[in-house]
This record gives sequence, structure tokens and C-alpha cells, in this order.
Amino acid sequence: MELKLILEILSRRRWLATGVFASIFLTIVIGSLLITPWYDSTARVLLRKSSATSSTLKSIGLEETTSASSSLTDTDRANYLALAALRPVAEKTISELNVKRMRTRARIMNAVPSLKTALRFLGVDVNATEEVMTAEELLDSPLTSRIFPRPHVSVDQYEDTDIIEIKGVSPIPVQAMRIANSMAHNFIEEEWKRVRGDYSGAKAFIDKNIIKAKAEYLEALDVVKELKEGEKFTNLDTETSTIIQTIADLKKSIEDNKLLILRTKASIRNMEAQLKSIPDYQKTSEQFKENDMVLSLKNTLRDLYLSLAETRTRFTKEHPFVVDIENKIAQSKELLQKEIVKIFGTETVSVNPVYQDLTQKIAISYADLAGSESQNQALPAVLGRYEAEKMKLPKQLAEYAKFQLAVSVTQDVYNSLLKYQYQIGMAESAALSNICFVESAIEAKKDDSKHKKPSLWINTIIAIILGFIFSIGGTLFVEFLDDTIKSAKDIKAFTELTFLGSILKLKKKDPRLISLTDPRLPLNEFIRTIRNSIKYASLNRTLKSIAVMSTLEWEGKSFFVANLAISAANEGKKVMVIDGNLRRPGINDYFRLPMGIGLTNYLVGDAEVKDIQIKTNIDGLSVILTGPVPPDPGKLLEANKLHKLIKEMADVYDLVIVDTPPLMAASDALVLGGYTDGSIMIVQSGRVRKSHLHDAIESFKRANINLLGVVMNSVHKDSSTYYYDSYK
Repeated sequence: MELKLILEILSRRRWLATGVFASIFLTIVIGSLLITPWYDSTARVLLRKSSATSSTLKSIGLEETTSASSSLTDTDRANYLALAALRPVAEKTISELNVKRMRTRARIMNAVPSLKTALRFLGVDVNATEEVMTAEELLDSPLTSRIFPRPHVSVDQYEDTDIIEIKGVSPIPVQAMRIANSMAHNFIEEEWKRVRGDYSGAKAFIDKNIIKAKAEYLEALDVVKELKEGEKFTNLDTETSTIIQTIADLKKSIEDNKLLILRTKASIRNMEAQLKSIPDYQKTSEQFKENDMVLSLKNTLRDLYLSLAETRTRFTKEHPFVVDIENKIAQSKELLQKEIVKIFGTETVSVNPVYQDLTQKIAISYADLAGSESQNQALPAVLGRYEAEKMKLPKQLAEYAKFQLAVSVTQDVYNSLLKYQYQIGMAESAALSNICFVESAIEAKKDDSKHKKPSLWINTIIAIILGFIFSIGGTLFVEFLDDTIKSAKDIKAFTELTFLGSILKLKKKDPRLISLTDPRLPLNEFIRTIRNSIKYASLNRTLKSIAVMSTLEWEGKSFFVANLAISAANEGKKVMVIDGNLRRPGINDYFRLPMGIGLTNYLVGDAEVKDIQIKTNIDGLSVILTGPVPPDPGKLLEANKLHKLIKEMADVYDLVIVDTPPLMAASDALVLGGYTDGSIMIVQSGRVRKSHLHDAIESFKRANINLLGVVMNSVHKDSSTYYYDSYK
């Protein structure tokens, strides 16, 4: 039943459904023909962690800074997807290819060439039709880019693999290919720079200080040699050797720690530089210096490292005292790391995976830096104590010990710098990008529907589907919003009303009177059915006069009055039709009678009853036309003379039918309804709102009018051979 109802609604509102379908279909198809086509080309890169880099780092004694696992996590993939679409990569591509887009003014001038002269007169540079794109524009693809195509890039993961697809889009096929390949190459290069950047700061420091360390070592060695030759020193006692060795170890630790601080700071600077290209970056190292919790943890670390340095001079690394202090240091560094992560999270609501990953790494680096700086503060204090012990040695021995210590320290520093120089140089040279090019983008052919958009065939199919969806959906939505009375079911919802019958809407070429049609046609049967329903509705009283009313204009009152009168006359009755619509008469048109004297002449006393009665060409049917339209119809209709006329005609004729003005136009219909034995309401399907009918019913009740029932006019029939029309 629901499907049948939907089909009935679509049939009744077929012009609306057809219009919506045509609008959607033509808009999409014509738009596809008019829009400048664009082409796409895709380059693919593979994400993988280089096992060669990991092996090289381990072989030269450096720990790998990334995860030891060769597989990528979902976070890693998300990081790379975000890195591929960052501004530096796009800016490099724009600079290399000089990527431009057409200005809006150029599009307007192309669409309306006559505007070019006017714009030139206003001082607009009409020759500047293109402008260099920004990185944001290249990485963005708004809906307007489908209507006004321009170059842009999209980055996505290829299915469930470690392959990233970089798709270039442009109205020019070769430009789309070049953009995709350039973005891929620049992405790989930026990643390689990022990997190598971790070593650059430390390498610069070593290169700067290794020459100085070598010179100091050679100088100290010459001094010791001279002392040995002059003073004949051969051996130092055990206590002196121990002090010297301890001081040497402490100085070496200080130098190593300085190098570690430098490497950590270089790594932090590199990661912060990457963060600056992400809008969510808000924190800097200055904010950590001002945080009370961070300062407290740094002081704790400094004290712990001081205790550790002193303890190590007396105990081995495996001693419980040493292990306990090292555990406390690890706990303090963990707390410091968590506090730094918390600072980064403040005022930041980002879920950018690259941002989160880098902030975690920076937090770890800051914690390591705080530990190294704490050692840098603690070790000199311990060194100072041993320097004081050294000064207690005999002067000559002390002087020799001092220079011997200088040799040991400078030698260790120089050897360490040489070792680090080799390790970092090897690491920097061996550093490989975690991305490799696996497939270059190729130029799309102009007839390649797979890489050319829009596709006319695909868009035609989409247009058909969307046309059907929107036409059906739109029609049902309009039906839902439509609260007019459209069927007998709507009439029967008013329990106080009697449904008398329906009249099917005719084609425009069909006759409007049953006297002019074949008696077997449906219109005759409709009128006959309604006539019999009126009899059944008035079995308890004599029905000699009827007033026919409607809520609105052009609902078919006069049409129904004329056909009901003809049907009654065909039954053998004497019928009188009185045109009481003094505002817009219409009975004369149906019976093709000239408008001469009529009801208004009688009411003002200019004619007698016999003068205004006109016989028609239908046996037994007479009419009283309105006559001249008066300036104040309501005043004439309220006169008692009209009431007497209707009664007089009812005594002479078997049935008197009075045509009335619409209820919404004037109250004349209520007056005429009070003069008759009963009234019939004409409702045109799809025009009268339920609220209007409800107001009419209330008006009948207040006027104490006997409403016999309601007739539906222009209703829909479940047959495509009948269509709606409208009659007055």
C-alpha cells in the first residue's frame, strides 16, 4: 500500500518530479561539458627503515636514534603523510616549477570578454591573468577547484601498505605529472636532510675544537718531556698517580659531557625547526627555564650527579651505593620528561601525529639535556677537591704531576674528538632517507577517462541517479509539506462532514457539461452519483433548495451547479438555477446566455420575477442570471426580497440550486446558505488547506447552516489517461 501511495503521489506531481529530475540532470551534464577538465598523475614512494643505516651506526659505536624495529607503526605512517604535505615541501615544488593559477579576474574576462575594456579603464592590469600559487593553495583542494580547476596536490596511503601516493592535479596533463614527481623528490630530500641534521651540530663543534685539542696535547707533551730530561723524573708514587688519574678521568668526563650537551642541543634545534612548520607549535626552551617544577627537578639531578661523581671515586660501578644513585637519577629524568610533555600539551589541542611524535622526542632530549647540564654543574665541584689534593704534593712533584695530568687529559680529549669525528662523519655519510621512490608519475593522455575529470559518462550516470533521488525525495517532501485536501480520505478525516462524491478532472479538450457528452462517459456517472448522495443525505427532510459554496475562487462551483441542474432535469424534474454570485458571475458562460436583466434588477425593483426567468435548451431547466454587477452586492443579498424569491421558486420548481461567491471573498455565501434548505461545499483537490475547510465548518455552525456534505472536484484517478484541470 505504501508503494502504491508513493506512485500515486509521483503520478499526481509528475511535473514537479520531472522538473527536479531535468534540473539535476541538465545541471550536471551541461556543467560537465562547460567546466574546464583537469588531469591527475600519481607518484608513489615507499616508507621503510634502512637496515644499512642501523648496521653502520652499530658498527662504528653509535646507537641508532630511531626505533630498532624495521617495521612502521600506524603513527609512523601518519607522521610521514603529514610531513609530505608540509609547507616547505610544497614551496620547493612551486619554486622549481613556477606553479601558477589563473586569476579570478581572468576567468571573469574569459566568460564576459566585454568586461576587459571596462576593467582596463578602471586601471586593472588585464594582462596579468596568472599569479604564483602559495603552498597553502597547492596543498588545498576546495570545492571551487572542481568548478574552476587549478593545480593542487593530495597525499594518501595506498591501501594497507607502506606506500604513499602523491597525486598532482592540473588542467594541464604535463604539469600534473611534474607536480607529483617534484613533490615526491622534495619529500624524500627533506626527509634526508632531517635525518642528517641530527649530526650537523656535533660535527661542527668537533671540527672547530679538534685542532685546538691537538695543539694543547702536543704542548703538554713537550713540557713533560723537558721536565723528565731536566729533573730526571721516572715514576710517581701510587697516591700521586691515583690523584692524577682521577683528575684526568673527571676532566675527560667534563669534556665528554660538553660534547653530549652540544649534540643534544643540536638535535633539539633540528626538531624545533621542524615543529615551526606546524601551526600547533607553541612551546620553546625559554618556557622550560621559567617552570618551577622543571627547575626543582634540575636541581635534584645536579645534587644526584654530584653524589654519583663522589661515590664513583670510592666504589665500583656495581656497588649498591652507585646503583641506588643511578636509579634515583633515572627516576628524576623520567619525572622531568613527563613535566616537559605536560608543558607542551598546555594550550594545545592538536592531534597532528607529527607534532605529537616530535614533542615526545623533544621532551626526551630536554630531559637528557637537563641531566647532562646537571653533570656539568656537579663534576667541576668534585674536580676541585682533587685539584686541591694535588696541590698538597711537594712543589716539584706537584708541578710535574700538573703537566703529566695535562698530557693525560689533553690526550684523552684529543683521542675522544678524533673518535667522535670519525663516528659522526661516518654516520652522516651513511645516513639514508627512510623514503624511496618506487614509481614516477606519468603524463595522462587527454582522452584518458581514468585520469581525466570530469568524465561525461560517469557524470551522466551520476546525474541520472541523483536526478531520480532528488526528484522522488523532493516530490515526497513537497507532499509532506502540502497540507491541502487532495482526496476523499482527507475529507473523511473531518468526522462532522459527509462525503458526497468526487469529480475527476477532465482534459482541457473535454466538454464541461454532461449534456454535451456521451452518457456513458465518467463525468455523467460522477454527477449522477453525487445527485443520489444528496438524496440520501436529506432523507429526513424535504430538500427543495440548495446553495453551492466553495472556500476559494475557481474551485468549480458554477461547473458543478450547471451539471447538477442538468442531471436533475434529465431525471424529469423542473430545475431553477439562480446565479447568486453577484461579484463574479459565471452561469451565463456555461449555458451560453447573454447577460441581460437578472437578479440585481429584480432586487432593486426594476423587474418582475417573470422577467428574469430564462429557459435553457435543456428541457425542464431554467436560470436566473445575476444581471448588472451592483456596487454593493452584500447589501442586496441581505435583503428579505431574495429570501422570498428563493421560496417562491421552490414552490414552483422541484429543485432550486443557488450559485454563491467564495467564502474567503465575502460572507454572501453564508447569507444565501441561510435562505436554502441545505448547502453543498465544493473542494478542489490540492488547493484548499485543511485549516481553511475547518474555518468554513466553524462558519457554517455559527450561521446555523445545514451542510449536506462535501464534493471533491478535480481529484486524481489512478489512471494515466486522466489529468487534472480547473474550472470556474
